Amino acid sequence: MKRKFKIAAAALAAMAIFTACAGDKGVESGKLTVSTSINPVNQIVTIIGGDKVEVSRMVPAGSEAHDFEPTIRDMETLSKSKILFISGLGMEPWSDKAKETTGAKDLVTAELSSGMDLIALDDADHSDGEEDHGEYDPHVWLSLDGMVTMAENAEKALSAASPENAEYFRQNLEAFRNDVLELKGEYIPKFASYQGKAFVTGHAAFGYMCRELGLEQMSVEGPFQEGEPTPKKLEELISFAKENSIKTIFLEEQASPKVSETLAREVGASTETLNPLESEGDLLQTMKENYDKILKSME
Repeated sequence: MKRKFKIAAAALAAMAIFTACAGDKGVESGKLTVSTSINPVNQIVTIIGGDKVEVSRMVPAGSEAHDFEPTIRDMETLSKSKILFISGLGMEPWSDKAKETTGAKDLVTAELSSGMDLIALDDADHSDGEEDHGEYDPHVWLSLDGMVTMAENAEKALSAASPENAEYFRQNLEAFRNDVLELKGEYIPKFASYQGKAFVTGHAAFGYMCRELGLEQMSVEGPFQEGEPTPKKLEELISFAKENSIKTIFLEEQASPKVSETLAREVGASTETLNPLESEGDLLQTMKENYDKILKSME
């Protein structure tokens, strides 16, 4: 998928205005003011920050994260933030330029995927011939362990920016970690008898989930939704689905369903929706719903 970053000339001209706002930076109604990128980042920062942090999400629900272009209003909001929280690994190609454009020298970027055990991508997956997307699968939040690491990174950044609230952030982190561990304890045993089994989905977003659950994913599109597969790739998917008695082809809400629906018809399978959480959905509730759908498809 070709990704571009464009900032209107008016936004560049507004740099002086952004800089003039620096006196208000980081404080809104007594709260630490921060900006976030995509849905999972926004939710984690909101959970850990609680009522001590004013959070503004930049990439709106329903938007494709890789193609997002900040508006003038987004840039003004960012200029007043103490921290810009991103997931990293190529999910926010606009972030460095946005930070530079604000002229806000003390704006900190906190990358929540930092320190994770990453899944390397094949050459064909991280480059589409027009653009190099990076070496690693960026969908770290689709692992429960990944969510915890993201929350730990959020807590560190918030505590550094607002040390007087560090204990509050730590308590929120512990509560979130306990919720995640409870969900993990419920579902890891349920998948134990399906080790090595595969499911077919619209795009390859579920690598970290599969590693955690002991599953395998086959996908219509790569991790960056690079477009429709070649006829050869579609034939391979049809053969795989038939050979492995795949009964469900999963779609994602933001991926085109056309090829997945064609694949389902070819192999006599039904279709069901998985939510990769990139744009919307409550983190733990949606993970639970995804798990239940995958389990049902393997029964």
